[in-house]
Amino acid sequence: MKKTITILPELFFMGGGLFFVAENYFTLGSVNYFALLVTWLLFLQFFYKNRIAGLVYGIALGTFSVFNLVEMLSGVHELQTKSAALSSVAIIMAAAMVYKYVRAKNSYDESVLTATY
Repeated sequence: MKKTITILPELFFMGGGLFFVAENYFTLGSVNYFALLVTWLLFLQFFYKNRIAGLVYGIALGTFSVFNLVEMLSGVHELQTKSAALSSVAIIMAAAMVYKYVRAKNSYDESVLTATY
C-alpha cells in the first residue's frame, strides 16, 4: 500500500499526459509532441527515480498547475468546477512528488533500473 501511494504522483501525471495526447489526437488529428515528451520523461522517472529530476518535474508540474488554477479563477476562462478540482489535485500531487524526492536520501545510479514493486 505504501509503495502504491509513493508512485501515485507519477502515475497521475502520466495518465493526465496520455489523456491530453489522446484528446488532441482524436479531436484535432494532430499529435502534441510536448505532452508526449513530458509523459515519456515521467515514465523514465518512474523507473529510474532520479532525485534531481524528480524535484525538477515536481516543481515544474506544480508551477504549471498553480498557474492553471489561477488562470481559471481570475476569469480568463469561465470557471469549470471539474477543471478547478483537477488543478487542485494536480497541485497536491506535485507537492507530494516534491516532498518524496526531498526526503530521498540518495540519488539512484543512472545506469541501474530500480523499479520495485
